[in-house]
Amino acid sequence: MDFNDFISNAKQGNFDELLNKTKNYAEKATKKSAERLEISRKKIELLDSKSKLSKAYEKYGKLVYAMSQGEDINEEELKSAEAAIELQKMRADMLDEEIAEIRRFFTDEPENSAQSVKADIEMAVVEPSENDE
Repeated sequence: MDFNDFISNAKQGNFDELLNKTKNYAEKATKKSAERLEISRKKIELLDSKSKLSKAYEKYGKLVYAMSQGEDINEEELKSAEAAIELQKMRADMLDEEIAEIRRFFTDEPENSAQSVKADIEMAVVEPSENDE
């Protein structure tokens, strides 16, 4: 049976149901792509923040080490390094929470996952109708 025979022999109700399920699956796939794109963007921001945090720790460590060796250090520079550490830690925590929120938003779906929708579509195509018997 080729595609044209399938279309001509299909009940209009079954065909509409198949189209609706296919559309549903496509919408879920699009939603999943949007989720992954947004999460990827946030993860890049998070990596940037962690890189800046690492540099701030390094700067702070150098200043503290210099101070422990008896060198005179600029107190404002030390406070600035501490502030940079706090800022990047807060930013990283905020980005972690945003990523979690995006995941919650996109997974707050009806109980049917994309896999079960796909299975429904496959079943709709394979199941014989009463007229076929």
